[in-house]
Amino acid sequence: MCKSMSGREMLIKQVVIEFAGDDAFEVASRLKEDEETTDEEIANQTGMRLNAVRKILYKLYDLHLASYRRTRDKETGWFVYYWILEPERIHDLLREKKNKVLERLRQRLAYEAENTFYHCNHDGCPRHTFDEAMTNAFKCPICNNQLVHVDNTQIISILRKQIEVLEEDIKPN
Repeated sequence: MCKSMSGREMLIKQVVIEFAGDDAFEVASRLKEDEETTDEEIANQTGMRLNAVRKILYKLYDLHLASYRRTRDKETGWFVYYWILEPERIHDLLREKKNKVLERLRQRLAYEAENTFYHCNHDGCPRHTFDEAMTNAFKCPICNNQLVHVDNTQIISILRKQIEVLEEDIKPN
């Protein structure tokens, strides 16, 4: 990919790095949408070991960001893999990631909404649920200070807003 990347190329770069790592972008940048290339050509272009290139290509394949065509070399009898970039899968990967984040936010919201929390107001000590606080006679098990009620309505409000924004972003057009 050229030095000044288009918005699409930047998106591909960010997604490839996020899902497959920095080295994967080096490999993916050697793949083209409309022209096949071999793993050996990529290894020669990047200076990476052939096995490392193959590992990355299979990771990109598992993510459906790359596909290949396999043929047998008539001289050696070895299989040759011709790889091509499949960037249309990028949006599906992003949607999957957002759905996972959304699910974690919903779980956290449920946890925050279903529990009453107590804290000793000492930095480094965790919050405790009502049951934990009651078990410890409302004394912090770490510093032995008195546990007091924590108002988590702001946390709940922030979580709801984040969920709303993410749901709107994920919603089909």
